[in-house]
Amino acid sequence: MKKKVDLDFCFKGSRTYIQGPDIFDAVIASISNEFNIIRDVKYSAHAMLRKNATMYITDKVVKSDYPVINSLINFIGDDVKYYAVVCENDKSIECCNDYSEETVEKNSVLSNHLISFKNVLPDSYTEIVVSMNKYFLNQTVKEKGKWIVTKFDYFELADIVNIKNKEIKLELLQNFNNKLTKSLLFLDEKPVGHLYFSLIPKES
Repeated sequence: MKKKVDLDFCFKGSRTYIQGPDIFDAVIASISNEFNIIRDVKYSAHAMLRKNATMYITDKVVKSDYPVINSLINFIGDDVKYYAVVCENDKSIECCNDYSEETVEKNSVLSNHLISFKNVLPDSYTEIVVSMNKYFLNQTVKEKGKWIVTKFDYFELADIVNIKNKEIKLELLQNFNNKLTKSLLFLDEKPVGHLYFSLIPKES
């Protein structure tokens, strides 16, 4: 099986690249009607995406088949393992949407290794947890720089669909010298997956 789909994006705010959550959400929107159950979903970022992209759905990945892989998502769809390979194409991004993380930052509650937020936003679960984790790490880690999402996983996609007015929580499990952090994700106290961040240190 190999299916090719073009993905079009808009930048958010002042960003000049497309974040992992937007890539992930675009992929899921494209494949969600193809399968009854999608589980064991794993996203990993490989290279910055600065233009629109082409997605290839395949049951086998040969890296040499692609000039550059920007993001890779593997998942189980109806008990078969598939890969969504996202590659930047030559089509420029020509739109930009306003975006603010202020609501998350003002309404999140931090406690030890935890951050929680009662969701009032229309955004996706992935958008929200990435904003929450970035805020949490900026508030709790002394070393300065830019925190970026490197990968995340979800046990079952259905767990993160209906999130309005529900409590979203992250628990920091490990911090490997800021090179990689690992957090457990919750929705209304139910564990739903993991989120990984890395720090790009600020140049002195």
